[in-house]
Amino acid sequence: MEDDFEKDSSELAEKPKRKPRAKRSKKSSSSLPALPPASSSAVAGIYKVQIFYLAARSTNPKAPVKDALWFATYPIIPRVGDCLFHDGVYYQVERVFLYENMGPGWYADIEVSYYGRR
Repeated sequence: MEDDFEKDSSELAEKPKRKPRAKRSKKSSSSLPALPPASSSAVAGIYKVQIFYLAARSTNPKAPVKDALWFATYPIIPRVGDCLFHDGVYYQVERVFLYENMGPGWYADIEVSYYGRR
């Protein structure tokens, strides 16, 4: 058994080193389909989002009684737990739905709830 181990280890040591891979030619990268250009707002780092509030989900008596829907732009897309201020009311982000933006439009739908702790 020891002779087999010595034989295997000597074979591994005698193997030639691998040659470096050839660099890719420019032709292969040009055959890939081009992505559509991003809208100018995404390039500038401003993201359009749609925000909605569902009044039926709130149990707080101070919460707004009507559903709300509005559009806003932010330098980053708000995350779950972030607070947003709109029309004199603070809202907390509950859910974020991201979109793969293939054209002009918004980048995310954001569901918020009333934030009563100030």
